[in-house]
Amino acid sequence: MKITALRPQKRSKKRLAVFVDGGFAFSLDRTTVKQFRLKPGCPVDPELLADIVLNEQLRHCREYALLLLSYRARSEKELKDRLNKKGYTPEVIDAVMTELKRQGLVDDRKLAERYVGDRITIGHKGKKMVRAELLKMGVAKEEINRALAKAPDETEAAMMVVEHFLPRYRKLDARTRARRLWGVLARRGFAADTIATVMKELGAEPLDVTE
Repeated sequence: MKITALRPQKRSKKRLAVFVDGGFAFSLDRTTVKQFRLKPGCPVDPELLADIVLNEQLRHCREYALLLLSYRARSEKELKDRLNKKGYTPEVIDAVMTELKRQGLVDDRKLAERYVGDRITIGHKGKKMVRAELLKMGVAKEEINRALAKAPDETEAAMMVVEHFLPRYRKLDARTRARRLWGVLARRGFAADTIATVMKELGAEPLDVTE
């Protein structure tokens, strides 16, 4: 077996159509062609061809993964799901994920810690909501628990939410205002104890939310 022709593809100038023994075999990036020093007349065998194709798939998968990570940090599950949806094989995905984790570019523990801190202090969300969001992202429960154990207190975040919503409820009677604010905080995932503390600081009477 030997390469008989390398022809530019019409749809992409960066890719070349590779012909083996006179027939089209596959297309490759020019980078891959250069890497393996492919040219007409080069002898090839099935094993070499398989290595070339795998190398190209790994590079494409790695580049796509890095592109996704350039937008935002992603959990291992999120990234795997996107790569799988893109059509890469499990073998290629596993190899790329191993490389990215070794480089520290995919790390669910660090992701959870940063996410928890940002969502509470910047996003003003409660720990219950943050936990649910991380679970949806596919982060393991033990990593979430570890991150939440190190998280900042959510009381200050809850108070900032109240300060934001309080002006629009000032004309309401005290009980209705308290119930509205309680609902806002609960929907943002703050714990009942946190909400009770904030309401107490506001001077609101204890509220039975089961009513």
